[in-house]
Amino acid sequence: MFELKDLPSRETLEHFGKLYDNPDVEGLYTWLVWASATDEMLSAFNANLAHENLAQTPFFVLLLLKRNPGGLSIGALADGVAVASQTMTRAIKQMEAAGLCTKHPDPDDGRYWIVRLTPEGDSTLGRVLPKHYEWVAKFMSHFKDDERELLVKLMMRVAPALRTMRLETELG
Repeated sequence: MFELKDLPSRETLEHFGKLYDNPDVEGLYTWLVWASATDEMLSAFNANLAHENLAQTPFFVLLLLKRNPGGLSIGALADGVAVASQTMTRAIKQMEAAGLCTKHPDPDDGRYWIVRLTPEGDSTLGRVLPKHYEWVAKFMSHFKDDERELLVKLMMRVAPALRTMRLETELG
């Protein structure tokens, strides 16, 4: 969640840039607008899911389980949703209580569990996914095809840029 709602003006950023040696005021302005827009989009996404009594983690778990009918381990689900295993374990317990999935001992290693989608989970996904697709289509209708292509092109550069920065920091 990006917490700053009152974005500074370019003039304020330029003033602070001079005071605190910011070499890229325009870059900071771009980042602030981008972070704010991303937060707005994710807030709207979360609100849309909340209308269906879901949050992101269970929504994405349902999708992952639908894509993997044989089931997935809690670790694979945690990796697939980018949460800690403990967080996924709690989410699966809640989803199991709601009848959305079941846990079964892993036949290859009894220390682990395989999580599978239940008919109720499949039904929930069948009810929620069309509404989600409609919401995304409505949101994306505000962008022309060339704008969408540009967004994808730019967003595909984010993770590699952050990985490079992380490596540079780690290597000193």
